[in-house]
Amino acid sequence: MFHDSDQASAFSTAMFNDCHEVVDTGFSFAFQPLVDAHSREVVGHEALVRGLSGESAATVLNAIRPENRYYFDQACRMRALKVAALRGIDTAIHLNCSQISPDKLALSIDATVEAAEEYGITPGRVVLEFGNLEMLGGPRQLDKAREMAHAAGLKVLADNVGVGEVGLKRLAVFRPDFVKLDRSLISGIDSSARRQAIVCGIIATCKALNIEVIATGVECEEEMGWLKKAGMRLAQGFFYGHPTANPSADLKMA
Repeated sequence: MFHDSDQASAFSTAMFNDCHEVVDTGFSFAFQPLVDAHSREVVGHEALVRGLSGESAATVLNAIRPENRYYFDQACRMRALKVAALRGIDTAIHLNCSQISPDKLALSIDATVEAAEEYGITPGRVVLEFGNLEMLGGPRQLDKAREMAHAAGLKVLADNVGVGEVGLKRLAVFRPDFVKLDRSLISGIDSSARRQAIVCGIIATCKALNIEVIATGVECEEEMGWLKKAGMRLAQGFFYGHPTANPSADLKMA
């Protein structure tokens, strides 16, 4: 990691300028709240990329050439921090990380920290959400990724847990601060014994590893009711709030 603030700042500026050269589309952000289901307090916001006219993240990403996706990924984190500061968001800020490989991890962390501090955001409020742990490498690299992020004051999160490649073994090695349960597990969980069994297993594993669990895609009171009984505290989904460009601290229940 950089130890010279001028070097880190120069790197961030150069990276942002490179992004303008290689990114072919304009983009902005919508912020979706993360909520403490017991206190009903908004404890964080996830920054979700959108087009300038409200286009979906998929539409924006499809416009980025494959060779430019790392630059775009980093540009999103830097711009999301700027927009969050302008919007007066004072909760944790969750930033998606989809294109970070081991060789780019240190540079990405330094640029993110430098941008956060530039916009008056303490690194401790920044959560890096990794949706592809496989890209971060093997066990030693996963362990190093967590250590590097923590050394910089950042928190880390494993996304889409419960499906795909984010298995419990990889999760136990990474030991993030948070995990997000994939929305496919949450939909209709109040009436699905199979999903309940899977989620209870993940909750028990995360409790043993001191990892906070977040339910995503919560859309109704029945789902949230079961999750609370199972010991879940944190949640995100349309039940609590849709992504919006101007987030409010007031919850608007579905």
